[in-house]
Amino acid sequence: MRRILSLLIAAVSALALAGCDDALRKGVASLLSPGETYEKESVGGYEFEDLKDIYTDSGGIITMYLTVGKGLASEGADHTWAEVNEHPTGWYDSLGIEPYKCDALLQVGDEIGPLSGEFGYGEVNANATVRLRGKGASEKPQKSYRIDIKNGKGSWNGQKAVLLNKHSADPLRFRQKLAYDLMATIPGMFSARTWFVHLYVKDRSEGEDGLFEDYGLYTAVEQINKKYLRNRSLDADGNFYKAENFDWRPHADVIMPATSPNFDQNAFEDILEIKGDPDHTKLINMLAAIDREETPIGDIVDKYFDRDNLYSWLAFHILMGNRDIEAENYYLYSPQGSDEFYFISWDNDKILPEAYEKLKDENFSPGWSHGIFPLVSARLFERMFQDAECRQRLQDTVDDLRENYLTDEAISEAAVKYSDLIKSSVFSYPDSAYERVTESDYDILTEALTTEIESNYKAFCDSLSEPWPFNISAPAANGDKITFSWEDAYLYGGKSVYTVELSQSPDFENCIFSLNDLDKNEYTCDALPEGQYFLYVRANGPSGYSQDAKQYYLTETDRTVFGTLCFYVAPNGGISVNEYYGE
Repeated sequence: MRRILSLLIAAVSALALAGCDDALRKGVASLLSPGETYEKESVGGYEFEDLKDIYTDSGGIITMYLTVGKGLASEGADHTWAEVNEHPTGWYDSLGIEPYKCDALLQVGDEIGPLSGEFGYGEVNANATVRLRGKGASEKPQKSYRIDIKNGKGSWNGQKAVLLNKHSADPLRFRQKLAYDLMATIPGMFSARTWFVHLYVKDRSEGEDGLFEDYGLYTAVEQINKKYLRNRSLDADGNFYKAENFDWRPHADVIMPATSPNFDQNAFEDILEIKGDPDHTKLINMLAAIDREETPIGDIVDKYFDRDNLYSWLAFHILMGNRDIEAENYYLYSPQGSDEFYFISWDNDKILPEAYEKLKDENFSPGWSHGIFPLVSARLFERMFQDAECRQRLQDTVDDLRENYLTDEAISEAAVKYSDLIKSSVFSYPDSAYERVTESDYDILTEALTTEIESNYKAFCDSLSEPWPFNISAPAANGDKITFSWEDAYLYGGKSVYTVELSQSPDFENCIFSLNDLDKNEYTCDALPEGQYFLYVRANGPSGYSQDAKQYYLTETDRTVFGTLCFYVAPNGGISVNEYYGE
């Protein structure tokens, strides 16, 4: 009886507890639905994104002190500061040797001196080595430097290599930072951390204890390497390339597996510098697919690229008027386990160039320098721009960036902030001695940045309807005839016709012949007598859009005549041409 009574009490208690639990959970949904089917989610590919929260503004100019002197031969640092600065990097390339470097003590502080808690404070021995960087920059009077922090000496802002860029070709000295700071706001793009730096250098190569010399303003740019990837929680063991002279064609005689007996790494790296996994299978397959005309380019983009990244990268540089990305100045990254490649920008100091170019030459604004045209020689982009779906996706992305990220307000706010911060440094010695514009022109160029996005947007829209850039060939003499020819000017959805004029003066006031609406890309006439001649060719589309040939002629008065090839007929009938042409 006791056992039965206990069981009854336990049952009643369980029901009471269950009722209490139900009361506590009243209004809370059940974890399982009635008749749960246990369906599985279809998982797509990996998604790789930049970590936008790592981009923080330093709020000012960082001061660095660099004490330099000869180091150990065993470390390759047994050179003086004068020797480090003596030769451009191309000189070392021609000899097949590494650039000279010397020992350095890097310290970070303020204008008074190194600060406690900052890198290098309290140290007296070398914690780094320093050498020149940048092929073009190393040829300038003001140099750019790479400071490599020695093992066991820590890092600066997570960087073992501190890249100090002078950007002497940029009259504003802030376009590099502007580009990366804007990229950091755009979904799908990868950016890099940047800092303004004021550099002082003391040279102790000869043993003297001199003063620190003011080297002026620099921009420190985060190095794009495996550490860059790890800082963003990305796979650092995938494929990683830096574009050097890359036209997106297979180059099967050079771009081949590293295990091939004919593999030449130097020849490979003349096109793409290898930064990651030496297995180039994905790259080779991707380039082969792009080269196959029968494979729709949309399918290739879907398989081998992240759409958000690719279209955002293209749209950004088109709107920023950056013509320096056709074959270089970017990295290609592909993580393990994925066929997709991602674009990471590099060296962006030529963004928004229009106002400065017009300041130098108000007439220099050829059609082939705007919109999509600086990119059409690269096979990937050429195919994309000839595809209706890709063109529409690019248009949509350009519209999105223009309306939401690269607005007048965003450009203006950043430009004013940077100008207020660094202008006094730009116009102080030593930078003032090499500055390309006056202070008033500096202000004009800063204000003009806000209008260039709209100008670049219009140029992009026009370029979708204009004939593509083309080159004029050297005239060919054949007995008593001479033939003029030029490349076909591609026109999306139609066919170009040509205006052709020949004259003995660059003003074309008196033409030997003048042709309109020529529907072929050559013309033959009687041989010409000895002398100098000018051939002008323009491609025309049915909607009123036109495109001059890429060749141009500079007159003795420095006037630029676009679309014009200058050539000479010798007494024996031979022909030579002037080599001015658009790039």
